[in-house]
Order: sequence, then C-alpha cells, then structure tokens
Amino acid sequence: MLPVVEAFVKAIDLMDDLRREKYSADYALLGGLALSAWVRPRTTRDVDLAVMLAPDKTWEEVAAFLASRLRKRIAVQRGSARTNIKEKISFRFGQIEVDLIGTAGFPLAEAALRTAATAWVFRKRVKVVTPEYLILLKLLPLTAQDALDIRELYLAVDRRKLRVLARKHFLSDRLDGVLTGR
Repeated sequence: MLPVVEAFVKAIDLMDDLRREKYSADYALLGGLALSAWVRPRTTRDVDLAVMLAPDKTWEEVAAFLASRLRKRIAVQRGSARTNIKEKISFRFGQIEVDLIGTAGFPLAEAALRTAATAWVFRKRVKVVTPEYLILLKLLPLTAQDALDIRELYLAVDRRKLRVLARKHFLSDRLDGVLTGR
C-alpha cells in the first residue's frame, strides 16, 4: 500500500475511534486528498481533516487520547492568522503528516463540515467537504498548488452556489483573482 493511502486509512480509523469514544462529534476530509473524491487525484504529503469536538471535550483531551493510542507526544497548536485556524493537532504516520483542524471559531470550516458529502476515497467511505467549500478553504492559504487545485475543482462545482458562498464568507475578490490569474 502507498504511504499516503496507509496513513489515510489509519487516520480515518483513528477518527472513527475518536467519534466512538465521544471525543469528536464529526469530521470530514479536506485538502489535497479531498480532491480525489471530486476530480483527478494528485500527489499529496498530508491528510487534512476538519474536526468538530464533542461539546464536553477539549483539544487537550483529544491530544491526550491520541498520545495514548499513538504512543507519541501530541501537542495542540493554537492560532494561524494566515488560514483562520484556531486549533490544530498534527502528527505523523510514517512519512505522512495528519492535520486535525478544529472547526470552533472557524465559521468556514464549520459550514464545510456541516454540508460535507459522503464519498469513497481509497476504498474507505468518508465525509468529504464539497468542491465549493474545498475551493473556499484553499483560498485562505492560497499556495501555488492551491491555485492549481481551485482551477481544476472549478470545473466540477455549482458555480452559482460557489459565488453565493464566496460572497457570504467575504472571499469573492480572492476567488476572482485566482480564476482570472490576477
């Protein structure tokens, strides 16, 4: 099995454990791997998941649970103005990094998780953010790879819905810039 596929399967199994143990309320795949549910797969070096915690749990409790399961130190990262991420946990499965991104205080990620669709990715049934929300989330860091992904995803979206969502989340100018090459 390819390292990213193996890491993805382990990450999804771990996320299912988090939900079963009532640490998380819900989760959905986003980032580069989410592309494979909507358009041609591409190489990626990480597994990104949006995570909504259970109402009575904290990220520190999730980190402790993960540390006990993975037998490694896990730390909560706070705040990223570049992407609006308030809380995040990162860890590695072999060479692949897994990022759990909190939805609390991050309205775009919260909405993306709420509207996620179920799809098959690497023979696993998993919730995946819709292509419209995936585009909006990729507009925040907006790396060169994100711009390429956005242009490809744009062919698979409901364009009217995307425009409405971009206005709602104040991302219309940024979207127009990517689509026109500005």
